[in-house]
Amino acid sequence: MEDTNESKQDDEVSEVYSPKQHIVRVWNVFISLTCLAAVTLCLYELFFNSTVQGIIFIRYCLDVSFILNIISRFYIGHEDHGVVIIDPKRVRKKYFQTWFLLDFLSVLPLETLKMAFSDLTFMQANRCLRVFRLFGLISSFNREPDINKVYVTALHCFSIGILCFQTSACIWFRQACIGTSEGHPRHCFKMSWLQLLPDFSTNVTRISDVEYYTASLYWAAITLCAIGFGDVHATYLEEVTAASFVMVLGLLSFGIIMTNMSSLISNMDAQRGKFYHRMETVHHYVKHMGLPEDIQTWVHAYYYGLWTHQKGRVIAGLMDDLPFVLHSDVLSCYYKPLIEKAKLFRETESGFKRALSLKCNTYTYSPGQILAEIGEVYPNLYYIKHGLVQIYGEDPGDRIATLLPGLLFGEAHLLYSIPRNATICALTLSEISVLERKDLLSLFADYPETGVKIGKAINERLENFTYPLREAFAYGLALRPQNVVFQKDLSVNLQAKDKRIFRSFMDSLSNQHSRIKSYLRSKNTKSFWKRTIHPDQAFAKKWEIFFFFCITLSVFLETWVLFFTNNTYTMGLYSESWGALYLAVGALIDIAAAFDILVTLRTEVLTEDGYVISLSVIFKAYQRSRNLYYDVLAILPLDLISFAYTGAKHWTMLGSLRANRLIWLRKIYLYFCKKESDIYKNLFVQRTAKCIFLLTFFVHFCAGVLYLSACSEVKCLEDSWAGNAGLNSSQNNLYHYIYATYWTIAIMTSVGYGDILPSSPLEQMLAVIVGLTGLLIFNYIISQIIATISGENAKRVSFQNLLSAMRHFMERHDLTVSQENRVMEYMKHLWSKYQGEAYPRGPFIMRDLPAELKRTVLMAERGELLSKIPYFVEAGHSFIQELASISAMYFFPKGEIVQYSNTITRELFCIRRGMCQILSDDLSEIVGRYRKRMYFGEAGFLFAKPAMLTVRTMTCCEILSIDFEKVRVVLEKYPVLKWQMEELQANSEYHMTLKMTVENKMKRQRRTEEDEADAVHKRKKVLLTFHGRRYCKKSKCYVEDFGNIPIYAGSEEETAAEKYQKFQNKRLGPRRPKNAIVPSSTIYVKWVIFRIVLAIAVSVISSLLFAFLHYKIELWIACYALGVLCWIDIYICMHVAFYQDNDLQVDPLEITHHYIKTSFLVDFITCFPWEIVGWLVVSPISENGFYANNEALHLYAYLRIPHVFQLYRVPLAFSYLQEDITREKNIITFLKLLLYCVLFIHFSTCIMFASVCPAQDLHGYEHSYFLPMIKHNCTPSSWVSHLNNSFDVDYDTVTFPQLYLVSFYFATTTMCSIGFGDIYPHETLSKTITIFVIIAAMLFWGWLSGTITAMLANTDAVRSAYTKRTESMKLFLKSHNITGPLYESVARFYTFRWIRTKGIDQDKLFEYLPTSLVGDISTILYADFIAKVFGLNIQREERQESETHVLSSLNIKRAGKLNKPFFEMMLTKDCREDLETDGCFIRLLARKIYPSLYRANDYICKRNDFGDEMYYIEKGEVDVLSNNELTVVVKLKAGQYFGERNLLLGEPRAASLRAATNCDLYVLSKKSLDETFQYYPAIYKQLQRASAMMKEQLHKEDRCVKMSKKPKSAVEVVFLRQTGYFKWHSECMAEAEQTALDSTRWTAVKEIFMSLFILLKRIHNKTIDPENTLRLAYQYISCLLITVLFWAITYMHSVSDVDWYIFLLALIIESIMMIEVILKFHMCYYDDSGAYISDYELTSQSYLKSKVGFVFDVVCSLPYSMLFLHPMFSKELSTFLSVIVYARMAHLPRLITLLVFMWKEEELITSNLLWIRIIKYFVHAVLFVHCGAVLCILFVRMYGMLSWVGATEIYFFPEMYRYAFYWVIQIYTTTGYGDLVAKTFGEMILCIMIMILSKMQVVFIMGHLTSTQTNKRVLQEAYEEKLETIKTYMKQERIPTAIQKRVMEFYSYRWNRTSGTDAEDLFRDIHTCLKMEILSSICSDTLRKHQLFSNYPGPFIRELCTRMIIRCFPIAFYYKSMLMQLGPID
Repeated sequence: MEDTNESKQDDEVSEVYSPKQHIVRVWNVFISLTCLAAVTLCLYELFFNSTVQGIIFIRYCLDVSFILNIISRFYIGHEDHGVVIIDPKRVRKKYFQTWFLLDFLSVLPLETLKMAFSDLTFMQANRCLRVFRLFGLISSFNREPDINKVYVTALHCFSIGILCFQTSACIWFRQACIGTSEGHPRHCFKMSWLQLLPDFSTNVTRISDVEYYTASLYWAAITLCAIGFGDVHATYLEEVTAASFVMVLGLLSFGIIMTNMSSLISNMDAQRGKFYHRMETVHHYVKHMGLPEDIQTWVHAYYYGLWTHQKGRVIAGLMDDLPFVLHSDVLSCYYKPLIEKAKLFRETESGFKRALSLKCNTYTYSPGQILAEIGEVYPNLYYIKHGLVQIYGEDPGDRIATLLPGLLFGEAHLLYSIPRNATICALTLSEISVLERKDLLSLFADYPETGVKIGKAINERLENFTYPLREAFAYGLALRPQNVVFQKDLSVNLQAKDKRIFRSFMDSLSNQHSRIKSYLRSKNTKSFWKRTIHPDQAFAKKWEIFFFFCITLSVFLETWVLFFTNNTYTMGLYSESWGALYLAVGALIDIAAAFDILVTLRTEVLTEDGYVISLSVIFKAYQRSRNLYYDVLAILPLDLISFAYTGAKHWTMLGSLRANRLIWLRKIYLYFCKKESDIYKNLFVQRTAKCIFLLTFFVHFCAGVLYLSACSEVKCLEDSWAGNAGLNSSQNNLYHYIYATYWTIAIMTSVGYGDILPSSPLEQMLAVIVGLTGLLIFNYIISQIIATISGENAKRVSFQNLLSAMRHFMERHDLTVSQENRVMEYMKHLWSKYQGEAYPRGPFIMRDLPAELKRTVLMAERGELLSKIPYFVEAGHSFIQELASISAMYFFPKGEIVQYSNTITRELFCIRRGMCQILSDDLSEIVGRYRKRMYFGEAGFLFAKPAMLTVRTMTCCEILSIDFEKVRVVLEKYPVLKWQMEELQANSEYHMTLKMTVENKMKRQRRTEEDEADAVHKRKKVLLTFHGRRYCKKSKCYVEDFGNIPIYAGSEEETAAEKYQKFQNKRLGPRRPKNAIVPSSTIYVKWVIFRIVLAIAVSVISSLLFAFLHYKIELWIACYALGVLCWIDIYICMHVAFYQDNDLQVDPLEITHHYIKTSFLVDFITCFPWEIVGWLVVSPISENGFYANNEALHLYAYLRIPHVFQLYRVPLAFSYLQEDITREKNIITFLKLLLYCVLFIHFSTCIMFASVCPAQDLHGYEHSYFLPMIKHNCTPSSWVSHLNNSFDVDYDTVTFPQLYLVSFYFATTTMCSIGFGDIYPHETLSKTITIFVIIAAMLFWGWLSGTITAMLANTDAVRSAYTKRTESMKLFLKSHNITGPLYESVARFYTFRWIRTKGIDQDKLFEYLPTSLVGDISTILYADFIAKVFGLNIQREERQESETHVLSSLNIKRAGKLNKPFFEMMLTKDCREDLETDGCFIRLLARKIYPSLYRANDYICKRNDFGDEMYYIEKGEVDVLSNNELTVVVKLKAGQYFGERNLLLGEPRAASLRAATNCDLYVLSKKSLDETFQYYPAIYKQLQRASAMMKEQLHKEDRCVKMSKKPKSAVEVVFLRQTGYFKWHSECMAEAEQTALDSTRWTAVKEIFMSLFILLKRIHNKTIDPENTLRLAYQYISCLLITVLFWAITYMHSVSDVDWYIFLLALIIESIMMIEVILKFHMCYYDDSGAYISDYELTSQSYLKSKVGFVFDVVCSLPYSMLFLHPMFSKELSTFLSVIVYARMAHLPRLITLLVFMWKEEELITSNLLWIRIIKYFVHAVLFVHCGAVLCILFVRMYGMLSWVGATEIYFFPEMYRYAFYWVIQIYTTTGYGDLVAKTFGEMILCIMIMILSKMQVVFIMGHLTSTQTNKRVLQEAYEEKLETIKTYMKQERIPTAIQKRVMEFYSYRWNRTSGTDAEDLFRDIHTCLKMEILSSICSDTLRKHQLFSNYPGPFIRELCTRMIIRCFPIAFYYKSMLMQLGPID
C-alpha cells in the first residue's frame, strides 16, 4: 500500500528545500553555533559590561544572521510523520504556528528603548530566547538516523557546558558587583568573595572586565567540575545560596553530559560486546562438540573476517526491508558482473535479471575451506569477487588450476545433479557470490520462457563433459584464460579442439598482469630480501608487542624530559650522567622504530583478496594509510640540531626537538584499536589496558603542562603554584614530578584539597582544562566498563527474563514445584551449552556461516552418527548432509525424560554422548539402558505409532533428534531412498517385530480380556487431577500421577558414597575407607559460607594489626585461632569432590591432585604464619616476656600482610553464586558491591595511616611514642602530626577508635573526591600513596557505576524494547489518522499485555523445551479443556463457577455453540471409550493448544467474520452480543467454551463475542486438530463424515426457505444468504433485542423525577483516567506539595522556630491533602491481572482496603496542630510553638505516599521512564540534602559554637540551616571547598555517613539514568549502525550515487514513520480481531474504491485487509521513485 503526501508535488523543482539536504543541515549547524554565541554574549552584556563596542558589533552581526535564518525558514520544509512537506503554503503555515513568534521576539532590538528609558538595562535579554532554537535544532539532528550522533552529542554537550559555565560565572559575579551599562559604571560590594582575592580587594577600580570575568569563570569552572579548591568561596548568605545553586547546576549539567556520552559510547560498543559474547559461545561450542581443528580454524577465520570487514553483520538479508524495486536496483548493480559473465543469463530479459539478483548471496570463505568435493553434488553457481580459489584432482596434492577474481563456474550444475570431478577450495580469504539451484528454479514459475532458454543452453553445455579438460574445461574455464592459471601441463590426451584452446591459453600466459604472476610464485623460492612476514607468525606478534612497549616508554620518557628538565631547579639531565643514559635509550628505541618500518614494509597486507605478498602492493598500502609518513616523521633526528649548542641550552633544546616522538601516540592508539577489534582477545583485558594507558598518560601529560606553567624559565616562579608549594632547587626531579602529579590527580579526580592552588590566570585556566579533561577521561572509562559489562551480560539477563516469565507462567497456572524444577534444570543446562545464543529447535548457533561451511560443520558434528543409523546406511554423502542440516541437537541434563511410552512423536533420537535408561510405563523400574551411538523412537518416526519405551537420561546427554516431517521433504529429492522408506513403513511385520522385542524386554505378561476391561474401567474412574507424589525406589525417581497419566517429577541425587562405591568397584586393589565430600551437600555449603566470613575476619584483623593494633595480644590470639580453622579448611578441601565434564570426580588421589594444582599454593601462602620469619630477625621473647616488644610485634604484623589476600575467596564466592542462571543476579550484585565498598574504604584507611606511622625502632621505649596509647611513632611532617591544627586532638590521650575514625574520615574524603583540605598529605611518600589511592578510588567508583549501569540497563532492556514497540504502534496509528476509541483500545491492550507478560511472547515461552517436557506441562494445563470440549467421560474436578452456570438450549444456540461436545455428537461410543483410555491423545492434542490474552471490552470475534478457531475460557467472562452489538444475550463463564461450530463446519461467526473481563483463553485451531487426528485415521474419517452430514442438513434447510427477495448479485448469494441455522440464530437475536427494548422503556413522568438523581449519581460516580493529563498534573503537584510539607515541618522542628508564612503554607497544603483524599476514591487503576478498573464502587473499595490508602491518608492528614490552638493564649509563645512543631510531626509519614506513587508511575509502561526517574531522583536528592542539613543543625545544638558552625559566626538558626544546606550540597556534589568542616568526632561520623551515602546515591542515580538513556537510544543506535553498514557496503561495491541516495532516503523516512519497525512486526503482539479492526480502518475504504472489491460484503473485506501488506514509500525529492518497474515480478 502506498503512503503518499496529502499535497501534490510538482514535477518541477520546488522553491522549498528539503530539511534532509546537506546544505540545509550545514545551515542549521551554523545557526546553532550563532545561537550559542548570541546567548553567551547576551549574558556577558547583561551581567558584566554592555558598552563594549566590539561586542555590540558582534551582537548585531549575529542578529543579521538570525534574521536570515527567519527568512530561510519560509523556504525549508519539515517532516510530518516521516513525510517531507515541501509545499510552500503548508511550510509557511507551519512556521507561523510554531517557531516564528519566538524567533521574532529573540531578534527584536529592544535595547533601543533605553534611549527613552535609561533604567531599562536588561532589554537585550530577549537574545537569550535563542537557546530554545539552539536545542530545537539539536533535537532535530537527533531524530535523523543518517546523521553521525557523535557530532550531535558533542554539540549538545558543548552547548550545555558553555551555557552552564557562562550562567554560573554571571550569577557569581552578580553577588559581588553590578556590571557596567550605559550611564551606570560598575559597582562592587564591600563584603563579597572579592575580598578573598588580594589583587581584587585592593584594586577594585583598576581591575578590568576581562579579569573579573576570568575570576568569575574560574570559580564557576572549579565549582561546576566539583573541584572546589576553597581559595574562592561564599562569604555571606546570598553567596551561599548562589553557590548552592551553581553546585546543583553543575551536578545536573555534568550528569546530563555524562549520561549522553555514556549512553552513546555504550550503544556504539554494544554490537562489539554482543558479537564477542557470541564468538565465545561458538568457540566453546565447537570445542565441546569435538570438531576437527581445521574446521574450527575455518569457523574462527570466517567470523574474524566477518567482524573485520562488516562488523559482524551479514549483508545477505540486511536490505530485505527495502522496497522490491529499490532492492533489485541495488543488487542488480552488485551482481551485474556475475550475470553478464554467465552465458546462461546474457540473453534473458531485464526483469529476469533483476529478479535473479535478489536470489544471489555473497559469502566469505576462509583459506582452505572446501566449496565442493569430488563425487559430491553441489547444485550451485559460483562467482569469485575477491580472493583465489584452488582446484585439486583426486590426489590432495594434485593442483590443477588457480581461479582468479572475476571468474564464474558451476553453470552446468544449476539444473542437473552432476557429481563434481574435482575438489574446489578457497586458497586465500575469498568473497564468492553463490546462486543455488532452488532459487533459480523458483523464478521459472514467473518466467517460463526464460526457463526454457536456460534449459536449452545448459543442454548444449553438457557436451563439454564428454571430453573434459579435467574440471577446468568442464566449467568452461578455458574460454576465459585471463581468469585462470593452470599449474600443470594438461594438454596430454586432449581432443584437437581442446589442445588448441589450451595452447592459446599458454601463449597468453606470458602477457598476463604482474599481479597474476605474483600469485604463482612460491614463498620458498624467494630470496631473503624479498620474503614477506605473515601477520599471524610468531615473530610478527612478538615484535608488535615489543615495539609497543618501546614506543610507550619513549612517549612517557620524552614527555617527562620536555616538561620536567627545563630549569635549574630540577637539576636537569646535564648535571649528572643521566643524560647519556637518556640518549642511549632514545637511540635504541629509534633503531627499533627504523627496524619496525622495515618490518612493516615486509608484512603482508590483508585485502579483499586475502593477504598480499607483493612488496609493491605492501608499500602502496603502507603509503596510502599515511602510516609511512607518520613513522618516518616520528624518527626524524631533529635532535641533532641541539648539538650545535652546549650547556643547559643544549639539553633544553634536545627535549623540545625530540618531541616529534609523541607522534607515536597515534601508533599506540592504532595498536589498542587493533587489539580491541580482535574478537578472539579478551575484551575486558584489552579495554582495561587501554583505559589504564589513557589515564596514566593524561595524568603524566597534564602534570607536565601544569609544571611547565610554573617552571618554564630558569627556575620556578615564586608566585606560582610550585613556588607556593615549596618547590626549590634542593629537591630533585622526582620530587617535583610527584608534586605535579599529585596536584594533577587532585584536580582530575575533583578531590581538590586546596593545599596547592593556582596563582595566575594561566594556571587557573590550565587547572580548569585539566579538571574537564579528567571528567571526560573518567566518564570514558566508565562508558567502556558499561559497554563491556552490558555486552557480556545482555544475553544472560535476557535469558533470566525468559526464566522469570516461565516461572511466573507456571505459578499462575498452579503447576507443581517439581515441574518448575525440571524446567529450570533443563534451561540451566541449555544455558551452559548455548549461552542464550540458540536453542535446539531454533536456528543453528552458527546459522550465518556460508552454506558449504555450515554443511561441513554439521557433517563433522552429526554425519558419522547419522550414517550409522540402519535406515540411512546406504544413503549417499549428500543425503546425510541434508539430513544433518534438518536435525536438532538436544542437551539433556541428568535425570530428564527424553521420551514417554504411549506417546506419539515423529522424532528419531540418536545418542551422541552420554547414557540413557529405559523405564517401565509407570516409571517405577529400570529395565534397560541405551549407550552412545544407539537410537530409539522408531515406532513414531517410521509408523506414526505411540512410542513403546520411556527413556530417561542417566547422565548429561547430547541427543540428536530427526523429525520425520522434515525428512519427508528431503526424501522428495532422492526417489530411491523415498521408495525404500515407504517400503519399510508399509511393512507391518517390522512394526510387530519392534513391538514384540520391546514387550520381551519389558517382560510384560498378556492379560486376559476381563483383566484388560477392569484396567480400562479403573483408568476411566481416575480423577483428571494430581493424586499425590510417589517415590519409585527401583528407578530412584518421583512420579506425580495426573489421572492415569504418570508425570515425571525428578530423580533422586546420587550421593557421594554411592559414587565412590561405583568408583571402587571399577578399581583393582584394596578399597579405601575414605569418602569424598559432595560440593552441593548442605554441610559443606554452610562450611564454605563460614570460610568466607572467616576470610573476611582474618583480612580485617590482619589489616588492623599492621596499621593500628599490633600491640593487642587479644587480636594475636584471635589470629592464631582463626589460622587453625584455615588449616582445617585446607584439609577439608583435599577431600571435596569436583566436577569434570559434568561428571563428579570422587577419587581421593584425583581430588588431592586437583586441589594442589589449583588452590593449594594460594591457601598455603595466605594461611602460613609468616611472622615466624620475623622471629629470625627479632626474637618474640624480650625482657618483658613473650610478645612484649611492641615494635617487634609491629614487624610481625607487617609480615602477616599476605593473610589479607584470603579475600580472593570473596569474588570467587560471588562468581559461583552468579553462575547459576536461575538465580536472581541483581541482589547478589548489590551485596557484592556493598561489601567491596566497605572493604575498600577500610583497607584504604589502614594504608593511609600505616604509611605515615610505620614501624621504626625495634627496641623503642614506650615513653618515646608519638602516640603512646596505640604504641606508634609517626613522621614529624605527616598529616597525623598536623591534626591538632584542625581538630581538638591530644596526642598523648588519643585512642584507637578516635584515630581510626579520623583516618576513616580522611580516607573517605579522599576516596569520595571531596577533599575538604582540613586533612591532606604533607610528605612525598604520603602524597605518592595518596595518588594511588585516589586513582584506585576513581577506578573503583567507575567500575561500581559501570556495573550498576550495565546491570540496570540489561534489566530494563525488555521494558525498553516493549516501550519502543508501543511507541512505534502509536506512531503508526497516528500516521494513518487512527484516533479515538480504537487508538485508546490499542494503547490499553499494550498496557494490559505488559502487566500480564512483561513483554515476553507467551506463544514462544516453551519453545526452548524438549517435546517430553512440553507435553507434561501442556497435559496438565489443557487436559480439562480437552475432556470438556470433546466430551470424554473422564472424571475431573469441576469448577464451582462453571457448575452453577449451565447454559440453556436457547442460549447455546444464541452463542453459536453445539448442543453437545464434539465426540458425543460425531463419534461412536467405542471410539470415545478408546480415547478416554488413551493418554497419548491428550498429550498429543495438548501440545497443539496455545494460550491467548484478551483485555476487558475487547472483541474476540465479530459476527460474520471467518475463523476456524475455538476458545476455552480459563479465566474471565465472555459476552455474546446481539446482532446490533448493543445487548448482551449470553454470558459465558470460566470453564466454558465457544467456537466449536466454526472449528468443525467452517461457518462464519454467528455472533459477536466480547471479553466482559480480562480473559485467559485457550485456543485450538482447525489445522492443529487435523494434525492430531492424522494419527487416528479411523476416528478422523468418522469425524469428517459427521461434519459432512451436519453441513448437508444445513443445506437442506436452506433449500426449504423461500426468499422473499432475490439477491442483487451472485456475490451476495455467496456471502449474504441466511442459511438454516444462521437464519434461525438471527431471528432469535432479533426477538431478544425486541424483548430487551420493551423491558427498558420508561414512562415520561418517571424520567422527569429520576433524571436529576441519575445526573447527580453519574457525577458522583465519575472516575478519573490514570492517563488523563489533568490527573498527571494534579498528582505531580501533589508530590511537590508533599515534599514542601515534609520540608516545612522538619525545617521548623530543626530551627525551633515557626515562620508564619511557612506555617500558613503548610496549613494550605494540609487542606489540599484532605481534598485529595476525596479525589482518590475516584482514581481508576490497573489491577494485578491487568484489568482496567474504572467502576467507582471498585475504585473506592480498593482505596479503602489499600495499605497506603484511606486510613493511612486520613491519619496523616488530620489537622493535629488545631488540637493545640486552645492553649495559645494561656501559655507562653515559645512553649506553644514547640508543641505545634512536635504535633505536626505526625504528617511526616505522608512522604510514604509520595514514594509509593513514584514507584507505581515507574512501573507503568505508558509513562516516560526517563522523566519519571529524573523527577523521582531529584526528589530523593533534595530530601537527602535536607535531612543532612537537619542533622548538622542537631550537632550545633549539641556542641554549640565548638561545632562546624563556629567558622561562620552565625547565631540565628534559620541562617545556620542555609549554611548547613550549603555544606551538605558541597558533600553531595563532591565540591568540598573546605570553608565548612567537621570539628568534633560526632560530626566526623555524620560527614562519613553523608559522604558514603551521597556517593552511593549519586552513583546509583547516574547509573540508573544512564541505563535509561542507553536503553532509550539502543534501537536508534542499532538502526544507525545498520545504515552505516549498508552505506559502507554500497560505497565499497561502487553502487551508483543516485541509488545510494534513494536507499538512505528510504531508511530515513522509514525511521521517522515507524521507528524502523515493519507493520507486520507491530501486529505480531495483537490478537486477530483487534488487528482486523486496525487494518480494516486503514485499508477498507481503499479496497472498496477498487472495482474488483466494490461489491464484496464487509466480513470479506475485513478478512482481506488482514492479508494486505502495508509498505511506506518516501516522496522522491531528488529523483522519481518507482513502486514497480517493467519486467520484475514482485
